[in-house]
Amino acid sequence: MNWDKTRDVITVAIIPALGWVMLTMSDITNLKARYDQQAAKLMEVEAELKAVNQRTQAMEVASAKIEAKLEALATQLTRIEQMLIGGP
Repeated sequence: MNWDKTRDVITVAIIPALGWVMLTMSDITNLKARYDQQAAKLMEVEAELKAVNQRTQAMEVASAKIEAKLEALATQLTRIEQMLIGGP
């Protein structure tokens, strides 16, 4: 009789615990899969961000060159205006 009670207690305690362990393992597997997906997306976004930064730097260099050329043209235009007006 004593063994029957012990067996019942073990059954009542262990079966739910095993179920909980199995559910937890399943949840961990799902979380790991989601983590792996998010890590892959993060790598893609980082690569895209690096490409955007490179394009931005190239555009800044081109913009600086254009500004320098515009300044040179402005200086030449001022000289031409002075020549047409007859100034010094």
